[in-house]
Amino acid sequence: MEQLDNIDLCKGTFVAGDQLQMIFGAGLVNAVYDVFSKYTHTENMSLTDIKEAGAKKHNPLQIAIKSLSDVFIEIMPGILAAALLLGLTGVLNNLEFVQNNATLYAINRLVTIASAGIFDVLALAVCYSATRRCGGKPIPGIVMGAIMLSANLTNAYDAAQGLATPETLSLFGVSIELVGFQGGIIIALMMGHVTAKLDQFFDKKIPDAVKLLVSPLLTVLLSTLLLFTIVGPVRRTLSSWITTGLIWTTENLGVLGYMLFAGVQQIIVITGLHHIFGAIEAQLIADTGTNFLNGAKKPSPPGSTAPDSLPSPARFL
Repeated sequence: MEQLDNIDLCKGTFVAGDQLQMIFGAGLVNAVYDVFSKYTHTENMSLTDIKEAGAKKHNPLQIAIKSLSDVFIEIMPGILAAALLLGLTGVLNNLEFVQNNATLYAINRLVTIASAGIFDVLALAVCYSATRRCGGKPIPGIVMGAIMLSANLTNAYDAAQGLATPETLSLFGVSIELVGFQGGIIIALMMGHVTAKLDQFFDKKIPDAVKLLVSPLLTVLLSTLLLFTIVGPVRRTLSSWITTGLIWTTENLGVLGYMLFAGVQQIIVITGLHHIFGAIEAQLIADTGTNFLNGAKKPSPPGSTAPDSLPSPARFL
């Protein structure tokens, strides 16, 4: 490590999990990688191939956490863009001359809409990314994400506040409430996995002559049935437990609660697997409207009933 640190063009070295990482400047890193790949005979391997080869050394827990982190890494640019736009519109909202100027006001309104976009379809984005990460075709993942947020379903936030009554179906004697999955991050992760596995299964079992029509039909149909009968009810409860548990820890244990969370977080950061908190933080924003861990807040369109106005995440059960 000391010898690597002494390389003139190397800006630093550190170990993250089972990886030795060296920092080079933009552009230079590509030239270094080209030479390195020739020495290691990996020049014809894609990034996915290299990740899969490295994952073989991980234990089951590391594999599961890494899979989760990969899902959020893919959609992180959209979340970061929304966060920056949210900060910008927060500043513009406090400037009186912006409110009094028609053009500046219009720009600010467009920025506000843009900052809220990713949060409105976060479940869809997560379902798409999870399906792709689990080896399925991404389009079925997008379709399932769209079904979760379908306008034919009662909005989850409205249902939680008693502002709307969802339609109830009886399927083989089992009651199914047609409620949307706005903010259902954990549900979206699960449905991405389910959709990918069904897609892979039907692709293998259905003859090529009818595969193009039958495989996506069965994948979407069975995924939808599982969403409303098993995955949805179970994951709604689980996601609420996670959010409620985290909030209870920090609210009732005071400084000790934050110390406990901070201690666990730092241990996971050292392993290089800290992206698992993306799921928890996304669920906090979805359930409570606020991610108090990092000070983020979900933007609410004017005139709407914001989920962050609710007193307790338990109301989202």
